Amino acid sequence: MMPVRLLRPVCTAFTGVALSGVLTVGSAIAQPVQAHPFWSRLLHHFAGRPGTPSSTPVGSIATTTSQPAGTGSSSRPTPVPTAPALPEFTDEDRLAELTLSTALTFMLPRTLTPHTPQELCLWGMQALLEVPQPLQQPDHGQAPSSSFTLAVQPGTMFSPAHMSLLHDRHPLLSVRTPDKDDVTGWSHLSLQLITLLRRDVPSYQLMNDETLLSRFLNGLLARLDPYSRYQSPPPPPSQSDAVTPAQPPPEPAASVGLTLRRTRAHFPVVAALNLDSPLWDAGIIPGDSLTSLDHQSTRQMALPALQAMLTGPAGSTVELEFRTQDGHHLIRNFTRGRMAEESVFPEQAGRFPILRVTHFSSRTAEEVSQYLSTLLPETPPNSSLPHPPDGRTPPAPTLPGLVLDLRGNHGGILQQAVMTAALFLDHGVIATTEGRAAEANHVWSIQGGDLTNNTPLALLVDQDTGSAAEVLAAALADQQRAVVTGSSTFGKGMVQISSTLPNGGHLSLTWAHITAPQGWALQDLGVLPQLCTSPQGQFSLRDQLAALRADQSLMTDALRQSRLIHTDSPEAARRALRQVCPPAAASPTDISAALALFIIPHTYRAALLHLPDNTAIHPAANTTP
Repeated sequence: MMPVRLLRPVCTAFTGVALSGVLTVGSAIAQPVQAHPFWSRLLHHFAGRPGTPSSTPVGSIATTTSQPAGTGSSSRPTPVPTAPALPEFTDEDRLAELTLSTALTFMLPRTLTPHTPQELCLWGMQALLEVPQPLQQPDHGQAPSSSFTLAVQPGTMFSPAHMSLLHDRHPLLSVRTPDKDDVTGWSHLSLQLITLLRRDVPSYQLMNDETLLSRFLNGLLARLDPYSRYQSPPPPPSQSDAVTPAQPPPEPAASVGLTLRRTRAHFPVVAALNLDSPLWDAGIIPGDSLTSLDHQSTRQMALPALQAMLTGPAGSTVELEFRTQDGHHLIRNFTRGRMAEESVFPEQAGRFPILRVTHFSSRTAEEVSQYLSTLLPETPPNSSLPHPPDGRTPPAPTLPGLVLDLRGNHGGILQQAVMTAALFLDHGVIATTEGRAAEANHVWSIQGGDLTNNTPLALLVDQDTGSAAEVLAAALADQQRAVVTGSSTFGKGMVQISSTLPNGGHLSLTWAHITAPQGWALQDLGVLPQLCTSPQGQFSLRDQLAALRADQSLMTDALRQSRLIHTDSPEAARRALRQVCPPAAASPTDISAALALFIIPHTYRAALLHLPDNTAIHPAANTTP
């Protein structure tokens, strides 16, 4: 006789999930256990009311009761009705079933670890049964929470695999289960469960297929990782919207793509230019002064009023007069147009330029290169970047230092982070992605030239620096090209792939891990800074700068240990490293620390060179395929 484990009831906050049968869905998924039919019937008996066990055929659920004592009658089993008939599928149900089967087919070869359709669907069913209490509470008292019992019994030589669902001890579903690898069968069974819940359980009756499907898919995706998700399609227009056409939204005002800032000078200064701005072609660059707008002097104008006057209908013109930094004057009419969203914004801290990158859009690398062209006009001969117009005196060919500000940057397009890194590196590996699917495995490497001529580079990060921004920070640190300054970053080292489903919904699935050039994993660790400004950091900023002046680094041990972290490293090791410089919000101290690297002799080079080089441990990290 094969052993069988009796499982104790477990209740969640809203849904009591009584564990019965051999395979159960509750707070965790158990593994199938082969059981003798006698023991299976005995377990079904304990799941019901006390009484004499009765034989339960496959495909139905029955419990037994005993008569009260003192009646003089012997106890006899009273069968409970079998599960209600399954409802017919509507067109909405069939679309939901197709959507689920398509989602499963997309997920199965791409998840980071292998799973079966049975496992994924059982996770989704568990999520459905954990729906909170009914939407409408009674006028008095508290509504009792619903109790579900979902049991899956594996097949034996005497009976096929079977799944049953009880709602408050009443049978709701009792069916044979498909093979564990049957996508179509498990999709159909899952939709049967959804339709039964919507038809027979009051707290689900106000929910449509899409609502329940969203709970199902997001419930199973949450068991995979923190970043996979399903987004429902937008609702169709209501009947009132169809009868009464909605007023078209007003078109956004057009502009010339110019952002101004006030300085101690009398006139406002160009702070930033949109990549599509016609001012680039005229030779206007950040730092030039705007002296008049449509024949009005800008000397006494407030910035909000000036920015409002720069906007207007698309195709209209505005006359602007500039005084350039070399003393020239330029007066020209510029045509307003629609400007694409910007992701790079230049700033200035004394003689040190700052490029703040808010996210990685499809044009971020191009925006960065455009601003670098104004800061460092003497680019390599083969560079395709635009040069200042003839007649302008170019700025100095080198800079004392450049700050790349990635604080608050949640990431974006990974390719754009790689292309941005290529602007500061001559060659090398930027990142590696690894997953189960062959197409998820990729080595991101670059060949080119450092457009900044090895200008000292400080890279600012904080607790909100994540994903693609962390890839850029890790690559520039590992290649000893930049000193990362700030606090530990967010720690998102996973890549998602997206698919549109038949119902118009959107599925985003994690399918790869990211490793830095030296072979360490970013997930749940993030990037540790070489110069820590976190208020709760293990070392004060003053002590760190003093050590760097003496050609030492207090962060060396933590940085060395962080380069040994892999995807299977213990979570405790990651947490301990992050506590050396805990994640913190952006603060003015970050800028001050970055500038100190450039101003205090030897500190920048010491911070740069004390980053451990683990290429001996990870030889492939320094090869360019």
